[in-house]
Amino acid sequence: MICHTIRRGFEIYVAFLALTVACVVMVYLLGGGGFADETNTRVLFEHPGPALARAVILQYRPVNTDVLPTFVIFHLLFAPLLWLLLNVPRLALAASFLLYALVQLFGWNLPQWPRNEWYFNPFAWQFLVVLGAGWEIADRKKLRPWLMSRAMTGCAVLYLLFAFAVALSWSFKPLEAAIPQALAKFMYPIDKSNLDPLRLLHFLAIAVLVAKFVPRDWKGLTTPILRSAVRCGENSLEIYCAGVLLALAAHALLVRVSADIAMQVAVSAGGVLALIAIATVLTRLKVESGSEPRLF
Repeated sequence: MICHTIRRGFEIYVAFLALTVACVVMVYLLGGGGFADETNTRVLFEHPGPALARAVILQYRPVNTDVLPTFVIFHLLFAPLLWLLLNVPRLALAASFLLYALVQLFGWNLPQWPRNEWYFNPFAWQFLVVLGAGWEIADRKKLRPWLMSRAMTGCAVLYLLFAFAVALSWSFKPLEAAIPQALAKFMYPIDKSNLDPLRLLHFLAIAVLVAKFVPRDWKGLTTPILRSAVRCGENSLEIYCAGVLLALAAHALLVRVSADIAMQVAVSAGGVLALIAIATVLTRLKVESGSEPRLF
């Protein structure tokens, strides 16, 4: 387990560096200009030495590559985390929650170069990783009846309805005006970088409903559409990197050719199909070589 997580962390680290170089090459081929500013690569064109050195220590990253450095940190620290969860699980969970709470209160984060901070704050997002790992090793016979209870299911449904209404209010002004100012002041900003509590609760509510209503052997997972999603998950690192480059290419196409609705739909559909095709080929190659597909 320790060797596996360290090796996976190294694979993600190498993928991040390769993706950084690929983004720079792609922006160069697109002519730089506004694309260099939008992708945060202009600084690398202007100061290649310092930028590459900062990328090596995970302090510089082009746009949309932010999640990879965070996963590198998580994989490198997973071995001691696993030891804590196996030996002192309550202490590990309490410490993780305390760190998460302190981030919400004081905004602790790591510096990014040349400015700002890490977009996916590892001090905050670690709590989600610890919860997932803790669930895997927990005594589910004790936890499952409580999590699958009608009360918990009802709370999850009500929270998702509330979240839906809030998200809908961003597009419909009457709904936005209906939200009390005190509630709006409490909710916003629903910060993604620091895993805002409302975002965390949203994920947990979905997890509760999926665990209750979607069995492990659900036949729907074998349908072509969901099988394609599974293939993408089995090759998450490769698909993520390909998705970053395809997103950049799609953006350039919309800017230089057309950005009307029909073009946006065509580009999005083409990108999804391309990722499914890549994932299918990768899974087939891994099966033929005898290696197992791995998640992040």
